[in-house]
Amino acid sequence: MAIKRDLLKDKLLDQRSYNTIFINIEDEARVRNEQMEILVELLCDDRHKAGLTEVFNFMKKEKKTVDLLIKAIGEAKGDKKRLVAVCWEAGIDCDRYLPFFTDIVIHDDLVIAMEAFTTIENMSGKSDPKDIEASLAKAGAAYNTEQNETKKHIISDLIEVLRKWQS
Repeated sequence: MAIKRDLLKDKLLDQRSYNTIFINIEDEARVRNEQMEILVELLCDDRHKAGLTEVFNFMKKEKKTVDLLIKAIGEAKGDKKRLVAVCWEAGIDCDRYLPFFTDIVIHDDLVIAMEAFTTIENMSGKSDPKDIEASLAKAGAAYNTEQNETKKHIISDLIEVLRKWQS
């Protein structure tokens, strides 16, 4: 079953609400939250599984959807693993969110941390050098305090990837 036209075309891709400049901050927040909810539904609801390629292609073209996705991940409860996985499955550019994904690797549970690490592995490595340095410092500190051996291994792999990007 393909994605319903009203979800993708009329709501998420609606140029009037998507590219509108808002005067009222509350209106902008309301519209962005609606768009975020639609995006989460499109990515996480099994009814829309057949149309994921179409959503992924749209996300690659439209940078604002990546921002919406990152916000959704930050606010996610039950769908966080799926939303983080979308970042690497869709092949979207997440380099500017390296610190965000580093924090997920360090602070979230093992399964979500693995998805975040996979997202980082699939980045181009063209993050801001300051972000790479800060992420490396955070990962190094987390490695020294982490008790779970599997998580410690993931953090070690993260450090290795970040060091490659440094040079």
